Amino acid sequence: MEHTENAYAAMLLTMALSPNKEEYARPLSTQEFRRIEALARASRFGSIGGLLDVDISGLVMLLGLSDDESYRVYTLLHRDVQLTYTLAEFLTANIEVLTQYDAGYPRRLTEALKQAAPPFVYRSGADELLNEPAIAVLGISGVKTDPEARRQIEILVDGAARHGYVVITGGELGVSRLTAGLVAERGGHLIDILGGGLREHLKNDAVARLLAERRAAVLSTEHPDALFTVSHAVARNKLVFALSSAAFVFNTDGRRDELDALANRACDWIYAWQDYPGNRLLLNRGAKPFHGLRADDFDEMCRHWDSSQAKQMNIFDLL
Repeated sequence: MEHTENAYAAMLLTMALSPNKEEYARPLSTQEFRRIEALARASRFGSIGGLLDVDISGLVMLLGLSDDESYRVYTLLHRDVQLTYTLAEFLTANIEVLTQYDAGYPRRLTEALKQAAPPFVYRSGADELLNEPAIAVLGISGVKTDPEARRQIEILVDGAARHGYVVITGGELGVSRLTAGLVAERGGHLIDILGGGLREHLKNDAVARLLAERRAAVLSTEHPDALFTVSHAVARNKLVFALSSAAFVFNTDGRRDELDALANRACDWIYAWQDYPGNRLLLNRGAKPFHGLRADDFDEMCRHWDSSQAKQMNIFDLL
């Protein structure tokens, strides 16, 4: 993939080049990057890519950064050799980096998250799926998926395929892996958004099959070799909700940002399975209960999602 100067600068400033964060300088957070990006746009450089050839004194004088900030930004921008080797190595594993400046970057992330949208994501698979309507099917590892939960997931997977929705999961064992397997079996399309372990996840049989058939995409904001953590899962769920027309939470430990998604309306339609006791707080905070779904129930819910999406599109058309 050919990257613009802006895209290249965004990667240099924000990407971790090792899974253990052993860096000469700590990459910028999304919030820090937005600040530097705004300063660059307002300066004579005009864009973040204009900083690639600026020395430390120029960063101090022209952007008004402190000496420490300027040294950090300068150091990050001069990791170009390491970044080139890193990107080439990722490509051998069919992993690409999409920045906000690239055509394939999911536009729904910027629409939903605005300034909180990640400057880049790691991606493998069919990027054309990233802007398709989608539903999320979510659950945490370590919770047994009983026969009734499986039946409900089957109805969601079948309904999504019937109505042209991509199915998004968080890639964890349990609900997410079961969902991915059903999508593979039943002719659907999948987006897995991970909180770590991207490279290893691509070896999963169901995921590998879907990727080979261009029926899947896998996303992450974490280094492909970084381990899964709860904090990574929180960052992952921001993307899950932002890309979803509706989200179905089968079980949660209450630490994956679902309550924040409800409070901030990150997704217009968040459902919680009422048979799981751990979902009570979600239901009390406004998640819509679901239980005993039938195929025609899914069809009816789709009409609500399509209606709300149409209203949103009409608003954007007027801007």
